[in-house]
Parts: sequence; C-alpha cells; structure tokens
Amino acid sequence: MVTRQGNKGIDPMLVLGKAVDMSVKIKGGDFPLGAMPMKIQRIVREANECYGYPVDYLAGAMLVAVGLGIGNTHFARLKGKWDESAILFMALVGRPGACKSHPLNFAIRPFTELDGKATRAYVKECEEYERQRELPMKERTDPHPVAPVCKRFLISDATPEAMLLIHSQNLRGILMWNDELAGWFKNFNRYNKGSDEEYWLKLFNANPSFSDRKGVKNSVY
Repeated sequence: MVTRQGNKGIDPMLVLGKAVDMSVKIKGGDFPLGAMPMKIQRIVREANECYGYPVDYLAGAMLVAVGLGIGNTHFARLKGKWDESAILFMALVGRPGACKSHPLNFAIRPFTELDGKATRAYVKECEEYERQRELPMKERTDPHPVAPVCKRFLISDATPEAMLLIHSQNLRGILMWNDELAGWFKNFNRYNKGSDEEYWLKLFNANPSFSDRKGVKNSVY
C-alpha cells in the first residue's frame, strides 16, 4: 500500500512488477524482471513461453541490446559533470547446453539484420567508388570521390586499433559481440605486448580514445 495525499491506494505498476518478479522466481530465475519497461518484460515472458529461453539470460541480453540502441545518444547526469553512459559489460555464465547463445542471438538479431543491410549497401558503394576512380576526370559524377564507410553496430573479432577505426566511423556506438567469453580474454595482447585490459576499462568509462601510429597521416579519435 502507498499513501497519496493522505489517502491509501494501490500502485498498479508496483503490484504488477511484484507479480512479474514472483512469476520469474517460480520458473527458477532471480532476475528482477519487474524493474524493466513493460514492453521488454512482455518480450522476455513471451520468448520464455514460446522458446523456453531462460528469463535471466534473455533479460541480460535485452539489456545489452537496449544499451547498444541507446549508444552515445544519451547520458544520465548524476551531478555536476558526472555523466554515466549506457555502456555495459555482460557475460552469460552457465554450463554447456544451458541455452546461453540463443537468447543472445534473439536479442541482437535486429542489429545483425541492420548490419547485413548496411554491408550490402557498402559493397555497392565500393563498386561505384572504384568505377568512378577509373573514369577520366571529366566523366566522373564527383571529381574527387570519397571512399565509402561501412555503417555498423556489431564487431566480433578486431584488434583495439581496428576497433577504434570502426568506432570513429560509427560514433553512435558499437558492440563487441563474442559467443565465447574465454575467446575474448585469449585475444588480449594477441598481436603485441600492449595493455588491452586497461584499454577496455577506459572504454567502459566512456572516455575518449586516440590512436596515433607511425606512418599514419591522421590520428583516429
């Protein structure tokens, strides 16, 4: 019960959230699903009923998808200049066969489809770019054609330098998506004796990153 202007009444959203959390616990999960927006709750519940996806795995994957959708478009200002972004590190941990990959693929699918569409467009733009470059200057649509950039949301295997370049071309934000957590850790310092761990911790705080390499004309920001 809650008090509103001296009158006792029931908060429907609070009751509904409690009911959702109780139903999740009955199914063997402890994820506080009632804290999530109603639309996401409905997706998680229906996917659990239809596909049998564990609630906690799918809800965690949905948090990642929502964070990717928000990207760098919005920040939460706590006080002064203390801003928090939607950056998340999420790991789904469970025994083999516990149905971890399918919920993640389900939540990320809209972005994989967008990346597929963008990649097909990028291939066509590259073909047109090369065709324009081969034409005499007078016959070009643009005298100085600019190399196209592939717009994307997801990467799965990239060095920090490559990821910085991709991120600089996609300032809204990107997601490093690995199906196996151990594989991501094993790739740390794969090509050099650098400090990949510190690099990722810096990214988690949404701090700007720069890349300056010998022989490269422009810095990557």
